[in-house]
Amino acid sequence: MRRKILLLMGFVVAAILVTNLVFPKNEDIRRQRFLSHMVYQGLKGWHYSGMAIDDAMSEKAFWNYLRFLDYNKRYFLKSDVESLKKYLHKIDDDLEDGKVGLMTDATKIMTQRIAEVQEFLPKLVSEPFDFTKDEAVELESEKRDFCSTPEQLREYWRKILKYQTLSRYVNYKEIEKDKKDKSKKQSDSELEEKARNAVLKSYKDMFNRLGQDTFNDHFSRYLNAILQVFDPHSTYFAPKQKSDFDIDMTGQLEGIGALLREEDGYVKVVSIVPGGPSWRQKQLDAGDSIIKVGQGDEESVDIVGMRVDDAVKLIRGKKGSRVRLTVKKPDGRIMEIPIVRDVVVIEETYAKSALLKKDNGETYGYISLPKFYNDYIRENGRNSTTDVNVELDKLKTKGVKGVILDLRNNTGGALQDAVRMSGLFIKDGPVVQVRNRDGEIEVLKDPDKSITYKGPLVILLNVLSASASEILAAALQDYGRAIIVGGEHSFGKGTVQVYLDLDRYSPNRTEDDLSMGALKLTIQKFYRINGESNQFKGVVPDVVLPDRYDFYDIGEKFLEYPLKWDTIQSASFKKWSAKSQLKQDLVAHSRQRVMQNEFFKQNSAYLQQLKARNDNTLQTLNYDKMVAEQKTLREELDKLETLDTKVTGYYVASLRDIEKGKKSSDRLTREKAEREEGWLEELGKDLVLSEAVKVVSDAAHLKQAASAK
Repeated sequence: MRRKILLLMGFVVAAILVTNLVFPKNEDIRRQRFLSHMVYQGLKGWHYSGMAIDDAMSEKAFWNYLRFLDYNKRYFLKSDVESLKKYLHKIDDDLEDGKVGLMTDATKIMTQRIAEVQEFLPKLVSEPFDFTKDEAVELESEKRDFCSTPEQLREYWRKILKYQTLSRYVNYKEIEKDKKDKSKKQSDSELEEKARNAVLKSYKDMFNRLGQDTFNDHFSRYLNAILQVFDPHSTYFAPKQKSDFDIDMTGQLEGIGALLREEDGYVKVVSIVPGGPSWRQKQLDAGDSIIKVGQGDEESVDIVGMRVDDAVKLIRGKKGSRVRLTVKKPDGRIMEIPIVRDVVVIEETYAKSALLKKDNGETYGYISLPKFYNDYIRENGRNSTTDVNVELDKLKTKGVKGVILDLRNNTGGALQDAVRMSGLFIKDGPVVQVRNRDGEIEVLKDPDKSITYKGPLVILLNVLSASASEILAAALQDYGRAIIVGGEHSFGKGTVQVYLDLDRYSPNRTEDDLSMGALKLTIQKFYRINGESNQFKGVVPDVVLPDRYDFYDIGEKFLEYPLKWDTIQSASFKKWSAKSQLKQDLVAHSRQRVMQNEFFKQNSAYLQQLKARNDNTLQTLNYDKMVAEQKTLREELDKLETLDTKVTGYYVASLRDIEKGKKSSDRLTREKAEREEGWLEELGKDLVLSEAVKVVSDAAHLKQAASAK
C-alpha cells in the first residue's frame, strides 16, 4: 500500500507540472508571443556579438536548455535526449514565431522522470549504506553521458544518495567528537540513519518546490537558455511578484549582505557586500555553498536543490535577528556561521585611508576603495573620485613616499568615476575605449590636466576585482603609472549592458495586466588604451602573489558562453615613464621575497591540494578515504592558520580624527572607533598588503636612485 501511495504522490506532482505547462491561460500565450518577439528583436538588432539567429545558435540553445533542466544528468535518459533532437535546429524559427515546442516536450518528459525518481528514491535510502566498500561516483556532469536505461539511472541515484549521506555522516561524526556530555552522544548507526533521513527530506522538499513551477516559470527558464548563449550577462528577468524583494534583479541576500547564484543544485555565494553583516563578520566567503539555514536556535532547514528566491525567504529577516548558515567551503569543510541580520553600514563602502609607517621612519599611504560609487540622485552627492582625491591630499600632508590603492573585491560601479579617478594620477589622455556592435569606437579621456598624486603607486587586485576596477588598473598599467599587485588575474568583465523595461514596449497594456519583466542585453565592449580587451582574461598583475581565490572558479572565463578576448587599434597615449627596467627590477625583487616567504609557500601548497581535489571529480564513497582526504586538506589549512601572520617592518596607523577618550554617551563615535580599530588590526595581518608595501618601497628607492644618476 505504501508503495502505491508514493507512486500516486509522484504522479500528482507530475500532473500539476504538466497541467500548468500544457494548458496555459490565454494571457500566458499572448505574453509568451510578445516576449519571444522582444527577445528575438533585441538579440537581432542590439546584442554586441551580432551572432546570427540561425541553426548554429539553435543548437547551442538546445544543449543549454537541457543543462538548465537537468544540469547533473540525473533525470533524462539518452532516449529522451534523442527524441528531443528534432528541435535541435528549430529554436531559432520557434523564437521568431513565438512557439515553445522544445520547452513543452522537454518539460513533459522531465516531469515523468521526476515522478519515477520519486517512486524509487525512498527505497534507496530505506536501508543503511555500507561505507566500507571501495566505491566512487563521478560528480562532474561534463565527464558523464546521460544514462541509457532506467536501471543505470537508478544505480547512479543510489551512488549520489550514498555520497550525500556519507558527507553528512562524516560531518555529524565531527560534531559528536566535540560533545562533552557522553550521555547525549549518538551511535554511529543513529548518525548514519540521521544522515539518510536528512538527504531524503531535502529531496522531498525539492520535488515539492518543482511542483509549484508555473508556465511562466518554465518560459522564463527557456528564454534565458537562449539569451545566455549570446553571453552570460544577457538575461530575461521575470516580473516581480508579491514579494517586495526581487532576488533576480539585485542578487542580494537581504539581511546578511551577500550576492549569490544557483550552481549545481547549491545556493553559492558570489561576493560579499562591503559594509554588510557578512563583510563585518568575516567568516562567509565568495565560493561558499550554503547547504542549511537556521533561524535563531531553531533546527536548520536543508536548502540543497532549493531555488535562490526560495532560499532568500529563509535567509532574509528583521534587523537584529540571528540566522545560522551551514556552508560547505571549497576545500570540503562544513561549518556553521551565525550572522546577525543588519543593514549595510554605508560608511564602510566609502574610500578610507591609513598610514603604513616603516621601522626606518619612512611613511607610505594606503587607500581602500570597496566600490566605485556615485550618488547621482542627491545634489552634491558623494562620489568615489572626490573621496579618493581627499584621501590622497591627506596622505600627501603626511609626506608619504608612495601610495597603495586597494581594489581587491571591488566589483566596479560608476564608469564615470573609473575615468575621472584615473585622472588623479596622470596629466591627461585616454583611459578606456568603448566599442559598439557596428565597430564604432568612443575614447573616454581624463577630463582635466591636473594631477593629484605623482609619486610611486601600487594597485592591489584579485579575481573579484571587476569592471570599473579593471578599467582603472588597466589604464594605469598601460601608462606605466602604477605597479599592479595581486592574484593571477582580475575578473575579466569587459562588457556593457542596457536594461529594457518591457512594460514600456507592451501595446495596450493596463495597470492590472501582469508585468512583462525586463530584458538585459550586452551592447558594448570595453578595451584598454593599448587596444586589448579586459574581457575574459582580465588584468594580469605585474607582481603575481598566491591568492586563495585563484583556486575558485570565479571569473568571466568560467561562465558559460563568455565573449572572447580580442583587440582593436591602440589609442594614442604617452607613457608616464620609459624606464621599463625599474619595473623589471621590482618584479624580480618581489618574486625572490615571495619564494622565501613561509606564508606564501604554505599558501601555494594548500592551493595545489585544493586544485588536485577539485580536478578529481570522481568522489569516494568509502568512509576512511573521505576522512583521510579531509584530514590532508585540514592539515594544510592548519599550517597556514598557525603561521604568525603579524606583519613586521612597519605598523598601521589611522588618519581619522577619532577621539578615543570621548564620553561613553557618544555611541556613534565609539562604534566608529571600534570599526576603525578592527580594520587597522586586519590590515596589520594582511600578508599581501605587506608585500605591496615592499614593492612600493622598492619603487620609491629605485626612483630616487635613478634620479640621482
